[in-house]
Amino acid sequence: MTETINVAFCPHCSNTAPQRLIHVQPYRSYGYNLDGSKTDDDILACAYFVAECLTCREILLYLAEGDIPPDGSFVDAGLHWPAPGLLDESVPDSVRRCYAEAALIKNLAPNGFAGQIRRALEALCQDRTATGRTLHDRLRWLVEKGEIPPVLAEMTDILRLIGNIGVHSSDVQVQHGHVGPIDEFFRAIIEYVYVAPKKISKLRDSLEGKRTILGDA
Repeated sequence: MTETINVAFCPHCSNTAPQRLIHVQPYRSYGYNLDGSKTDDDILACAYFVAECLTCREILLYLAEGDIPPDGSFVDAGLHWPAPGLLDESVPDSVRRCYAEAALIKNLAPNGFAGQIRRALEALCQDRTATGRTLHDRLRWLVEKGEIPPVLAEMTDILRLIGNIGVHSSDVQVQHGHVGPIDEFFRAIIEYVYVAPKKISKLRDSLEGKRTILGDA
Protein backbone atom coordinates (compact mmCIF):
# COMPACT_ATOMS: atom_id res chain seq x y z
CA MET A 1 0.00 0.00 0.00
CA THR A 2 1.39 3.39 -1.04
CA GLU A 3 2.11 5.80 1.79
CA THR A 4 0.46 9.21 1.73
CA ILE A 5 3.03 11.95 2.25
CA ASN A 6 2.40 15.69 2.47
CA VAL A 7 5.10 18.35 2.81
CA ALA A 8 4.03 21.05 5.27
CA PHE A 9 5.20 23.22 8.16
CA CYS A 10 5.53 21.40 11.48
CA PRO A 11 5.02 23.60 14.58
CA HIS A 12 6.84 21.03 16.70
CA CYS A 13 10.23 21.43 15.02
CA SER A 14 9.62 24.60 12.94
CA ASN A 15 10.58 22.78 9.74
CA THR A 16 8.77 22.45 6.45
CA ALA A 17 9.09 18.70 6.17
CA PRO A 18 7.44 15.53 4.83
CA GLN A 19 4.55 14.31 6.98
CA ARG A 20 3.35 10.72 6.74
CA LEU A 21 -0.34 9.89 7.10
CA ILE A 22 -0.88 7.37 9.92
CA HIS A 23 -4.64 7.22 10.34
CA VAL A 24 -7.90 8.68 8.95
CA GLN A 25 -10.94 8.95 11.22
CA PRO A 26 -14.09 9.92 9.27
CA TYR A 27 -17.20 11.12 11.09
CA ARG A 28 -20.48 12.93 10.44
CA SER A 29 -21.06 16.44 11.76
CA TYR A 30 -24.50 17.66 12.87
CA GLY A 31 -25.69 21.18 13.57
CA TYR A 32 -27.76 22.01 16.64
CA ASN A 33 -30.13 24.83 17.57
CA LEU A 34 -29.94 26.60 20.93
CA ASP A 35 -32.82 24.46 22.23
CA GLY A 36 -30.80 21.32 21.57
CA SER A 37 -32.66 20.18 18.47
CA LYS A 38 -30.81 19.34 15.29
CA THR A 39 -30.84 21.90 12.51
CA ASP A 40 -32.29 21.22 9.08
CA ASP A 41 -28.86 21.60 7.56
CA ASP A 42 -27.41 18.68 5.68
CA ILE A 43 -25.18 16.30 7.59
CA LEU A 44 -21.56 17.21 6.87
CA ALA A 45 -18.91 14.60 6.22
CA CYS A 46 -15.70 15.34 8.15
CA ALA A 47 -12.45 13.57 8.90
CA TYR A 48 -9.47 13.77 11.22
CA PHE A 49 -6.07 12.94 9.76
CA VAL A 50 -3.26 11.80 12.07
CA ALA A 51 0.17 12.41 10.58
CA GLU A 52 3.78 11.97 11.66
CA CYS A 53 6.45 14.56 10.94
CA LEU A 54 9.34 12.64 9.38
CA THR A 55 11.86 15.16 10.73
CA CYS A 56 11.02 15.27 14.44
CA ARG A 57 8.71 12.19 14.61
CA GLU A 58 6.02 14.19 16.42
CA ILE A 59 2.30 13.71 15.77
CA LEU A 60 0.07 16.26 14.03
CA LEU A 61 -3.72 16.29 13.80
CA TYR A 62 -5.52 17.70 10.77
CA LEU A 63 -9.25 18.31 10.28
CA ALA A 64 -11.13 18.49 6.99
CA GLU A 65 -14.76 18.97 6.02
CA GLY A 66 -16.13 17.12 3.02
CA ASP A 67 -15.60 13.74 1.46
CA ILE A 68 -12.20 12.12 1.89
CA PRO A 69 -10.16 12.10 -1.34
CA PRO A 70 -9.76 8.56 -2.80
CA ASP A 71 -6.00 8.72 -2.25
CA GLY A 72 -6.45 9.72 1.41
CA SER A 73 -4.63 13.01 0.81
CA PHE A 74 -4.78 15.53 3.64
CA VAL A 75 -3.15 18.38 1.73
CA ASP A 76 -6.36 20.46 1.91
CA ALA A 77 -7.03 19.71 5.59
CA GLY A 78 -6.42 22.38 8.22
CA LEU A 79 -3.96 21.84 11.05
CA HIS A 80 -5.97 21.26 14.22
CA TRP A 81 -3.20 20.35 16.68
CA PRO A 82 -0.75 21.62 17.72
CA ALA A 83 -2.29 25.06 17.50
CA PRO A 84 -1.27 26.65 14.18
CA GLY A 85 0.12 30.18 14.14
CA LEU A 86 -3.24 31.65 13.26
CA LEU A 87 -5.47 33.83 15.39
CA ASP A 88 -9.20 34.37 15.06
CA GLU A 89 -10.39 36.72 12.32
CA SER A 90 -11.66 39.10 15.01
CA VAL A 91 -8.01 39.91 15.80
CA PRO A 92 -6.53 42.87 13.84
CA ASP A 93 -4.19 42.00 10.97
CA SER A 94 -1.28 43.82 12.64
CA VAL A 95 -1.50 41.51 15.69
CA ARG A 96 -2.14 38.41 13.60
CA ARG A 97 0.93 39.06 11.44
CA CYS A 98 3.21 39.44 14.47
CA TYR A 99 1.91 36.21 15.96
CA ALA A 100 2.16 34.29 12.68
CA GLU A 101 5.83 35.29 12.39
CA ALA A 102 6.39 34.31 16.02
CA ALA A 103 4.85 30.88 15.49
CA LEU A 104 7.36 30.10 12.74
CA ILE A 105 10.25 30.30 15.20
CA LYS A 106 8.46 29.21 18.37
CA ASN A 107 10.52 26.08 18.99
CA LEU A 108 13.51 27.17 16.95
CA ALA A 109 14.51 30.50 18.53
CA PRO A 110 12.98 31.19 21.97
CA ASN A 111 14.54 34.66 22.19
CA GLY A 112 13.14 35.64 18.80
CA PHE A 113 9.74 34.19 19.69
CA ALA A 114 9.56 36.19 22.92
CA GLY A 115 10.61 39.36 21.13
CA GLN A 116 7.98 38.85 18.44
CA ILE A 117 5.28 38.32 21.07
CA ARG A 118 6.36 41.62 22.59
CA ARG A 119 5.83 43.22 19.18
CA ALA A 120 2.37 41.65 19.07
CA LEU A 121 1.58 43.27 22.42
CA GLU A 122 2.70 46.62 21.03
CA ALA A 123 0.39 46.09 18.03
CA LEU A 124 -2.46 45.26 20.42
CA CYS A 125 -1.86 48.48 22.36
CA GLN A 126 -1.80 50.49 19.16
CA ASP A 127 -5.06 48.93 17.98
CA ARG A 128 -6.74 49.74 21.31
CA THR A 129 -5.34 53.31 21.14
CA ALA A 130 -3.55 52.87 24.47
CA THR A 131 -1.50 55.88 25.56
CA GLY A 132 1.82 55.99 27.39
CA ARG A 133 5.52 56.47 26.81
CA THR A 134 6.52 52.83 27.21
CA LEU A 135 4.88 49.47 26.57
CA HIS A 136 4.53 49.08 30.34
CA ASP A 137 2.62 52.39 30.50
CA ARG A 138 0.34 51.43 27.62
CA LEU A 139 -0.48 48.04 29.12
CA ARG A 140 -1.27 49.70 32.46
CA TRP A 141 -3.57 52.08 30.57
CA LEU A 142 -5.47 49.10 29.16
CA VAL A 143 -5.87 47.68 32.66
CA GLU A 144 -7.11 51.00 34.06
CA LYS A 145 -9.66 51.28 31.23
CA GLY A 146 -10.93 47.77 31.86
CA GLU A 147 -9.69 46.48 28.50
CA ILE A 148 -7.59 43.89 30.35
CA PRO A 149 -8.70 42.48 33.75
CA PRO A 150 -6.29 42.34 36.71
CA VAL A 151 -5.87 38.57 36.41
CA LEU A 152 -4.46 39.06 32.90
CA ALA A 153 -2.53 42.20 33.77
CA GLU A 154 0.18 40.14 35.45
CA MET A 155 0.35 37.96 32.35
CA THR A 156 0.98 40.97 30.12
CA ASP A 157 3.71 42.18 32.48
CA ILE A 158 5.41 38.78 32.39
CA LEU A 159 5.22 38.71 28.58
CA ARG A 160 6.65 42.23 28.41
CA LEU A 161 9.57 41.37 30.70
CA ILE A 162 10.39 38.12 28.88
CA GLY A 163 10.07 39.99 25.59
CA ASN A 164 12.65 42.48 26.85
CA ILE A 165 15.04 39.60 27.45
CA GLY A 166 14.40 38.33 23.93
CA VAL A 167 15.26 41.60 22.20
CA HIS A 168 18.23 42.76 24.29
CA SER A 169 21.75 41.35 24.36
CA SER A 170 22.27 39.74 27.76
CA ASP A 171 23.66 36.69 29.53
CA VAL A 172 20.06 35.90 30.49
CA GLN A 173 18.33 33.94 27.74
CA VAL A 174 14.74 32.89 27.08
CA GLN A 175 14.65 29.12 27.51
CA HIS A 176 12.66 26.55 25.54
CA GLY A 177 10.68 25.84 28.69
CA HIS A 178 9.39 29.41 28.64
CA VAL A 179 7.90 29.15 25.15
CA GLY A 180 4.78 27.17 26.09
CA PRO A 181 3.64 29.50 28.91
CA ILE A 182 4.42 32.58 26.77
CA ASP A 183 2.19 31.24 24.01
CA GLU A 184 -0.62 30.29 26.41
CA PHE A 185 -0.54 33.66 28.20
CA PHE A 186 -0.62 35.62 24.96
CA ARG A 187 -3.50 33.61 23.50
CA ALA A 188 -5.46 34.04 26.75
CA ILE A 189 -5.10 37.82 26.44
CA ILE A 190 -6.18 37.69 22.79
CA GLU A 191 -9.19 35.57 23.72
CA TYR A 192 -10.31 38.12 26.32
CA VAL A 193 -9.72 41.28 24.28
CA TYR A 194 -10.96 40.16 20.87
CA VAL A 195 -12.37 36.65 20.56
CA ALA A 196 -14.69 36.43 23.58
CA PRO A 197 -16.52 39.73 22.78
CA LYS A 198 -17.11 38.47 19.23
CA LYS A 199 -18.53 35.18 20.53
CA ILE A 200 -20.76 36.99 23.04
CA SER A 201 -22.08 39.31 20.32
CA LYS A 202 -22.80 36.38 18.04
CA LEU A 203 -24.66 34.48 20.77
CA ARG A 204 -26.60 37.59 21.78
CA ASP A 205 -27.72 38.11 18.19
CA SER A 206 -28.89 34.50 17.96
CA LEU A 207 -30.99 34.97 21.12
CA GLU A 208 -32.71 38.15 19.95
CA GLY A 209 -35.59 36.27 18.35
CA LYS A 210 -36.15 34.20 21.48
CA ARG A 211 -36.60 37.03 23.97
CA THR A 212 -40.38 36.90 23.72
CA ILE A 213 -40.20 33.24 24.70
CA LEU A 214 -37.59 33.56 27.42
CA GLY A 215 -38.85 36.83 28.86
CA ASP A 216 -36.74 38.23 31.70
CA ALA A 217 -36.27 34.87 33.42
